[in-house]
Order: sequence, then structure tokens, then C-alpha cells
Amino acid sequence: MKNSGYDYWGIERSRFVLILVVGLLLGWMTSYWQASLIVSLFIYIIWLLYKIQQLHNWLEKGGRIKNVPDNDSVWERISYHILSIKKKNEKRKMRMSNLLKRFQGIITSLPYATVVLNGNNEIDWANKASAYLLGIRLKTDRGQRLENLLRIPKVQNLLDDNQQKEIEVSMLQDRQSKLAIQLIPIEKDLKLLIARDISERVSLQEMRKNFIANASHELRTPLTVIAGYLEIMQADNNLTDNLKQAVISAAGQATRMQRIIEDLLTLSRLENSELDDDKIENIHVAKLIKTIAKNEASIDKQAHILKLDIDESLSINGIESEIASVLTNLIHNAIRYTPEKTEINISWKTNASGCAVFSVKDNGNGIAAEHLSHLTERFYRIDKGRSQDKGGTGLGLAIVQHIVSRHKGQLDIQSEIGKGSEFSVILPI
Repeated sequence: MKNSGYDYWGIERSRFVLILVVGLLLGWMTSYWQASLIVSLFIYIIWLLYKIQQLHNWLEKGGRIKNVPDNDSVWERISYHILSIKKKNEKRKMRMSNLLKRFQGIITSLPYATVVLNGNNEIDWANKASAYLLGIRLKTDRGQRLENLLRIPKVQNLLDDNQQKEIEVSMLQDRQSKLAIQLIPIEKDLKLLIARDISERVSLQEMRKNFIANASHELRTPLTVIAGYLEIMQADNNLTDNLKQAVISAAGQATRMQRIIEDLLTLSRLENSELDDDKIENIHVAKLIKTIAKNEASIDKQAHILKLDIDESLSINGIESEIASVLTNLIHNAIRYTPEKTEINISWKTNASGCAVFSVKDNGNGIAAEHLSHLTERFYRIDKGRSQDKGGTGLGLAIVQHIVSRHKGQLDIQSEIGKGSEFSVILPI
């Protein structure tokens, strides 16, 4: 191959001029100017076609360097460019191949089952862990629809929804073991399904739930006895003032402990049970709100301003006692944690999406943004001393969150320092 400064097109132009000169000489010699030029140009065109055919045949045979046609001028340059492009493509393919091998090696080595699906939920690829966790073997199951291999309703619903979310199911080989399965849509016709063994995590959660439930049950009886004795002591007129004050304080703490245990038992029941379809009924929420608001206002002795904006005809299906617990918690919290004379707006309406929304909005001090995401955690307190003085257990919003989730709803909390807070429960109708 000649250097890049070589004038390839100059040679081709010289060749074309030579053809014209030959044609003109023939015309001068024969006096047939037009015929001579046509014949000369025809020969040149035939030569060009021959070169094109040479190039075509070379490309058809793979365009290898050892079979490059014997060319000069611009045809040599074209062959060189083709070889250069081919070489770059081969290097790019090699890099992509190595990258793909490394990626497959990483995915294959993962302890999680990883399955690549096309738009029809057919298996394109799966790693070794898929055989153990999901019973999917690439050699025999490639091209099979995933729902035909995993006949689990939750998995079929996950594939139908085609959204990035996670579900928990029992392992096929061992019903006591649990899997967390997540679907990740990547493109229109490409999805990634990941499954991991969460048996140990679930077991630890069960142990924690059982411990809390058992401990709460065991503490309930002795606390009831202690509270009973303290109540008797409070009624004793022979107690000195110092002792009486101590007994009153102890009785208050015993009562608070009883409320904490009751809330823990409620949480344990909510965590360890599914929503019972037999207990679901149509709930007239407006009536519940009015009753609860009236009771809370009476206890509060009208220290706060409660305003109701209620759709009387709006009702939902659920368990009435649980929905009442949600309403009571949110209204009671708004009264408990805001200064006197604070205006509290309680509304029950439908939103633009057609869902029922219960909201409690106040114009109190508000909550800092860093606390909002933690409010539904157990025993989380913004101001520990202040919360204990108010008599809270630190479990109310955790209970609210569990009940709302059981009813397929959503709890939304909005707040800003100096402007107040709004707690909204969004429920399907």
C-alpha cells in the first residue's frame, strides 16, 4: 500500500485523459470521430465494470487481506479503506465479545438467580443459580415462557403488570424457604428477572415478631397486677404526700407501659395476619369521622379548632375497627402535637384518580424534612422528651402504616416548618 500522499485520483484522471486521447487519435486516423470516442469510452466502462466485479467477488469471499485484488490508483485506495474498516470492526467485536464474556461471567457467578426474558416472557438466558432457586436450566428451557415453568399466581401477576417491583414467594423445592423476585423492564422487548433467597431474613423477622408478641403477652399480666395495686394505693388516704406523688407517677408509667404493650400486640397481629375477606364490610367513613372528631374535641375541651369537610356519600370496603384506628390516630396526633387554638382541617373526599382520601391538615409548627421518612418507624420520636410528656407510645403511625398497607392504600405525609403538616390516607374505593 502506497503512502497517503500518493495521488490516486490523479492516476485515474490520467487514465481517463489517455482514453480520450486514444479515441481522438483513432478519430483522426479513421475520420470517424464520434464512433472512435464511443468505442474508447465503452472500453473504459468495460474496464471499470471489471474492477467493480473484482471488488464484489473479493468482498463476497470475506474480504481477506491475502485475496486483495491486484489494483492500482483509486481502486487500491478503496480496498485499503475496506480492510481498515474491517480491521476496526473486528477489534470492536473482540472488545464487545470480551466484555460480554466478562459480564456473563459476573452474572453467572452471582448467588442470585438471573433470567433474561424477551417481550413474550420467553427465556433468552439464565445463570446457574436459576437452576437451584427457580428450577430453570438454560440448555432445556431456552425459549420457554416463564409462566409455563413457574406456575405461581404472584409471578404471573408480576409479569402481567410489567413494572419494577418485588414480590415474595415460596421456593419450589422447599415450601418453607422464601424467595424475593424482582422484575426489571429494560426495553420494550427485554426484561430482567432476579430472584434471591431471603429465607434467613424472613426467619429472623418471624423470630422478632414472635419475640415481641410473646414478650408482650408475658408482660401484660404482671403489668395489670402492678397497675391494680398502684390504683389501690392511690385510693389509700393514709399515704403521705411524698409517697402519694410517687405512686401517682408510677401508676402513670404503668398505664403508659400497658398502652405500649397493647400497641405492640396490635402491630404483631397486623404483621402476622392477612386481611380477612369475611370481615370486610362497607364502611360509612363520614359517620366514623364525625364520632371520633366529636370525642376528641370533648377530651380536648375545645382547645383546638376542628373543621370538617366530608363527603357523606363516600364509603369504602374494609375492616371498620382498623379504619377507625387510623382515623383516631391521625386526628388525636394532630390535637396532641399542635399548640392550643391551632386550626385542624379534616377532610374525606375523592381525588382526581378516583380514590378516597382522608386528610388531617393543621397550621401548627410543622415537622422538619429529615424526620418525615422516619415517622412510621417504631418508637421514632422527633422530640423524645416532649413525646413522652404527651403520653405517646411511638407506635401510632407504625400501626397506621400497616393498616393502610393491608387495605391496599398509601400514607402520604407533607410538612413544612412554620406552616403546619398534612397527613393523608389514600384508599381504593
